Amino acid sequence: MRKSDWAKWLIVIPAMLGIVLVTYVDRTTDIWGFGAFICQLIAILEVAYGMRIAMLAQSRKKSYRLTPEERHEYAQYLYEKQYQRYPAVANQMLLVMARMSILLDNYERATQELEDICIDKFNPAQLKVYYYLKVVTAVVAGDTEGLQESQMRYAGIPDTKCVYPPEAELAEWIEQRDTVQMVEALKKVVPDKKEHPVRISVITLILAYSTFFYGLWYGINRDMGYEVRYRFAEISIAVITISLAILLIWGIVSLYRHNCQALSIQPGKNRVALIIIFGAAAIFTLLIIGMSGLSVVFGMDGAETVTGHDSKYTYITVQEDYGGERRYRTNNPFVMQSMDGLWWSSDSSDIMDAEEDNEESSDADTEDSPVTEDTQNGDVVEDYEAEGQHDGLTIQNAMLAVYNYLQENNVLQNMAFSYTANAKGEIYGVVSETQETKDGNTVNVKYCLYDNGAKTDADGNSCEELVLEKIYPDGNYETELVDFYLVNTDTMQVTDEQKNTW
Repeated sequence: MRKSDWAKWLIVIPAMLGIVLVTYVDRTTDIWGFGAFICQLIAILEVAYGMRIAMLAQSRKKSYRLTPEERHEYAQYLYEKQYQRYPAVANQMLLVMARMSILLDNYERATQELEDICIDKFNPAQLKVYYYLKVVTAVVAGDTEGLQESQMRYAGIPDTKCVYPPEAELAEWIEQRDTVQMVEALKKVVPDKKEHPVRISVITLILAYSTFFYGLWYGINRDMGYEVRYRFAEISIAVITISLAILLIWGIVSLYRHNCQALSIQPGKNRVALIIIFGAAAIFTLLIIGMSGLSVVFGMDGAETVTGHDSKYTYITVQEDYGGERRYRTNNPFVMQSMDGLWWSSDSSDIMDAEEDNEESSDADTEDSPVTEDTQNGDVVEDYEAEGQHDGLTIQNAMLAVYNYLQENNVLQNMAFSYTANAKGEIYGVVSETQETKDGNTVNVKYCLYDNGAKTDADGNSCEELVLEKIYPDGNYETELVDFYLVNTDTMQVTDEQKNTW
C-alpha cells in the first residue's frame, strides 16, 4: 500500500517538473511556437495519466493473487483512504469487499457492505454480480421478499460471457439453501478483469512520443533558424509510423471482435458489412499516418553530417538534395540552430530610415578625415583585396555566434538578435535595444555588432573580428566602443579580446 503511494508520487513529481521545464523553455527561448508548447504539455500529461492507469492496473493485478482476507483489507484501505471522493470507484471497492466477505463466510458484514453501495453508476456486468451477492445474503438471512426481488433482477440481466450459473440450477440451490454451492460458483461467476499494465505503458509511451515529436516537428520556429535534427527525425518517424500502424490494426481488430460479441453478430451479411466499415476506417487512418510520415521525410531535404566539436557545441553540415549546403550547431540530440543567417529584416526601408541619422554622422566624420585621392582610388582597394573579400554568410554566422556568446554570459539586457543593413548595404547585427541611465537621464540605447575584417588569433587561426558598439539612436551622445571579439571561421568559437579601443 505504501509502495503504491510512493509510486504515485514518482509519477506526479516528474510530470510537474516536466511542465515547469517546458514552460521555462517556452518563456526563455524562441525554439518553438505556441502549438509546439501545447503539444509538449499534452505529451507530459499523457505520460503521467497513462502511467497512473498502468500503476493502478498493476496494483489490481497483484490484488487478484491475494487471499480473500488480504484482498478485503486492500479494498477497504482503498475505499477509506483514497476513493471516498469518487463514488463510482468507491462502489467498486464495496462490491469487492462484499464478495470477499461472502467467501470468508462473513455474511452479516457482506450485507452491510451491499447496503452501502449506490448502484446508479453500475454497468450490467457489475449489476449481475451485485444481485447474485444479494441472492446469497438473502438466502442466509432468510429474507424471502428480498430474495425474490434480487433473484428476479439477477435473471433479468443477460449473461453475455456465459459464466453465471443457470437460473434453474440457482433456483435449486436456493430451495435447498445450499450456500456452499453458491459460494463455489461465486469464484467462477465473477471473473477478474484481465489487467495489462505493460501493454498500457507501451500504448502510453507511443501516444506521448508521437505527440511530442509531431508537435516539435511542425511547431519548431524555422523562421528563427531552428530545425529538428535529421537523424533524430529519421529514427523517430520510423518508430512512430510502425508503432502507430501496429496499434491501429490491433485496436481495429479488438473493436471489431468486441462489437461482434456485444451485438451477437453471426457470420453472414451483417458481419461482412461490419468488416467493410472497420476495414475502411483502418485504411483511412493508415493513409493519414503514412502521409504524416512522408511529410516529415520530404521535409528533410538533405543529409546531416557532423563536421566539428568544441566545448559547447557540435557543428553540423547539411548537404541539400539539390546541391546546396547549410550549416548548423547544436548542444543536444533533438534540435539544431542554423548558422547561415536566416534572420534578415523583412522591411529594409524602415531600417534605412532608422539608421539615416547615424549614417549622416558617419559621413561627416569621413569628410573630416584626411584621405588622399590616391588612397581613395587605389590603396583602399588593394588593402581590401589583401585582406580578402569575406563571404557574407561567414560574417553573419560570426555575428550570430557572438550574440549567443553574449546571451550565455548575460552581458546585456533585453537581448534580441536581427540582421540589418545601413544605407550603403553594409550588414550589421543588432543584439539589444534597451534603455539605460546616463548623466541622470533615461536614454534609448542600441548595441550593434560590426565587422572589422579578417584577423588571425594567437594560434594562427583565421578569424573574423567583430566590434560591439553602443549607439544612442536619439543622437544624445556619441557612439561608444564596448568590446572586440574574434570568431574562428571554422568552429565559430568566440574569444573576447577585452578591449574597447581601436
